[in-house]
This record gives sequence, C-alpha cells and structure tokens, in this order.
Amino acid sequence: MLGNPIMESIVNKSKMAWFQNIVLAFFTVVFSQLVNEIVSGQSVVEYSDDNKQCTYFEKNRYAKVEHGLSNCSWYIPETCCKRTEVTSVFSSNMMPLDHASLDCRNRMNYMMCFFCSPDQDQWYKDGKVHVCEDFCNSVYTECKPAHYDGHKIGDQYRNGTAFCEAQNFHVSRSNNCFKFNPSVFDSASLLKTPSVFKFWLIVLVFSVIKV
Repeated sequence: MLGNPIMESIVNKSKMAWFQNIVLAFFTVVFSQLVNEIVSGQSVVEYSDDNKQCTYFEKNRYAKVEHGLSNCSWYIPETCCKRTEVTSVFSSNMMPLDHASLDCRNRMNYMMCFFCSPDQDQWYKDGKVHVCEDFCNSVYTECKPAHYDGHKIGDQYRNGTAFCEAQNFHVSRSNNCFKFNPSVFDSASLLKTPSVFKFWLIVLVFSVIKV
C-alpha cells in the first residue's frame, strides 16, 4: 500500500486505462476482421455432402454459411445462394414499389429470396418453385394497393394465385411449398445471425469500457 489516497487513485486509474487500451485493441482487431468478413462475403465453410442439396442450382451445390446476403440476411447461417447472386437479383429488380406498406415490402422481399432457402429440395419440383397458396394470397392482400411500373398491383392481377403464376411460380396447397416466415423481420431474429450478433456484442463492449 502506498498510504497516500491520491497516489493510490492515480495508480488505479493508470491500471484501468492500461486495461481499457488492451481490451480496445483486441476488439478493434476483431471488429476489423468482422467488417472485412461481411463486406467480402467470404464463406466460413465449404459445400459438403452433409448439407442440404440446392436443387434449384447445379447438382453439386449444397447449403452452407454465406456472409454478405444484405437483402436475405436470415439465410446467412445456412443458404443455397451466393452474395453475388443476391446482389444481381436485387439490382436487376429494383424498380420501386410505390404506396407499398412495410408488410407488403417484407413479403415481396422474402419471396424474392426463395433461391437462398436451404429447404428448396422440398418445393422445387419439375423446374418450378412451388409457393404456398396462402403466401401468394397474403402478398396480394398486402400489396394490391401498391404500384409497380406505374400500374396498381390490384388492377393487374385478380388474386394471389394469378400474381404468383405471373412470376412463373406454381401455386400449391400441399405442405411441401415455399412458406412465408414473418419472424425473420423481427428485430430479435436479426440478432440470431452470427455476424449481426458479434457486431452488437462488440458495440456493447465498447460502450461499457468507455464508461
């Protein structure tokens, strides 16, 4: 013990500052690696016969982890698509939906990500994506007031089946069909993806050690 409260306080603050610098340096490196991982879209694992087969694509493609799926992020832990494919699809179909609700946009977004699903072997049959009838109906219900390419969706299609068939989907009432999962758009579910979870963990640590 130094026997001097002022000196002890200075020493303790010095130790704390040293510790904070070490922790900051460590998490700076981790954060940098995480950003590079997300931006580059590098895969964590390779395709393997143990994973689900991606029947929409070539025969030797299997579901795996794929980062950088900005519009289909819920599929990051297990997906059949590549980052470049998602970018291509969304950049070529980016004509805005005017007067569209959030529910409409979410459903449209989810439908456009069908090729990323690791369960496509269950509903991609005979060269067609089999979409659940209730999914098609919900898209139509939520999106019929919206305008696409200057035309109101509700005026262009008479119902959900007509809408999906116009997108070259097969409308199905069976259990083996492409279903909409609204939970992927919940804020809590986004934290389940590894990159997002690690990002917010790092942010939390930074905020704590700055106090």
